[in-house]
Amino acid sequence: MERAGVGAPVGRGWSARLMDVAAIPAARTKYYRSIWISDLHLGTPRCKAEALHDFLCHHEAENLFLVGDIVDGWVPGSAWHYSPAQNAVVEEVASWHRRGTRVVFLPGNHDESSTGVVRSLFGPITVVSEMIHRTAEGRRMLVIHGHQFDGSLNPNRLLQRMGNQAYMTALRIDRWFNGDGAPRDGHEARLGYFRDGVKRAVEYLTDFSDRAVSEAARRHKADGVICGHIHRPEQRKIGSVWYINDGDWVSSCTAVAEDRNGVLALLQWDRPAREQIAEVAMP
Repeated sequence: MERAGVGAPVGRGWSARLMDVAAIPAARTKYYRSIWISDLHLGTPRCKAEALHDFLCHHEAENLFLVGDIVDGWVPGSAWHYSPAQNAVVEEVASWHRRGTRVVFLPGNHDESSTGVVRSLFGPITVVSEMIHRTAEGRRMLVIHGHQFDGSLNPNRLLQRMGNQAYMTALRIDRWFNGDGAPRDGHEARLGYFRDGVKRAVEYLTDFSDRAVSEAARRHKADGVICGHIHRPEQRKIGSVWYINDGDWVSSCTAVAEDRNGVLALLQWDRPAREQIAEVAMP
């Protein structure tokens, strides 16, 4: 894949040059050096397993990083939901591993006590709490789930358990209002106000700290951080540190990918249209 500004005809604008590396049709981008996905929440009806399975079937990579909350260990036994589509996702990841892809699992807050379950599903894959990935162009990227940056999950906080329960309750209410449960009558304004309040509560309960991100990058002498946890795909600078969040497979259906040249991009997979949207993440 051509880098922007390299080999471009004289006189072309910057917007045209950027189109050379952005929004590339999926048929031309099936292979990547590395792919990062997180927050699948297998074991819950929230997991968009059909879209994820479709994404995996249309891509391949040398490295597949499962960046936490792959299974949901917070779900009690009676509420465990494991569909045929979720099983297809597990089988596809295991197939990648058998074909020679390096699969690495980095536990999150929902599955840090479920590494045995993850290995029983995917096979004898590597499990590490954090790692440094060196891109093809030599950048050092700290890969970590991200709950380590979340003040609401700090083990030193006395109200941690209460915070976890409140977070899960807020998510259930949020899913109800944005899903099949919300009533569709003349009370939309009131519902919208309450829905916004729930959203703010979820954001408060995931007290993600930019300072913690930059300090972790400094400790590891990393150029950037790739993580998940907050279910919000994003790429931005925190001081001199590149922060890239791969999103989730509960709502956003996004991943981070590295091409052969070491260029990192956020990908969004729209299963019905099989569209892949790439945004250049690092110059």
